[in-house]
Amino acid sequence: MLTMLRAEGRVPQSATRVFPTVQTACFSVTADADPGMLSRVLGPVAKRGLVIDRVNALREEGADPVLLIDMQVSGLDDQGRDIVAAVLSQTVGVRSVLVCDKHAGRAA
Repeated sequence: MLTMLRAEGRVPQSATRVFPTVQTACFSVTADADPGMLSRVLGPVAKRGLVIDRVNALREEGADPVLLIDMQVSGLDDQGRDIVAAVLSQTVGVRSVLVCDKHAGRAA
């Protein structure tokens, strides 16, 4: 929604600028706790020319240690998100991949 501003430069209180909705793909990956696993999980995003917005990796100890990796990536459309998820699920050592979208609209 765009509002015309008066020439005096005053903005009516009812005028609100709405910015486009930003879609962020969220990936939650469970993988073997192996050296090089983190780079293999981040690789499919880098190959698409994107920079990860946020990543968190945790090594969970136990009888069968695993890496729990959560990452958020902006700039992926639905098809790109699905491709990255498919590539991740086929990566050697990856046990599971969960995907969701995070939508955030903002107004000023």
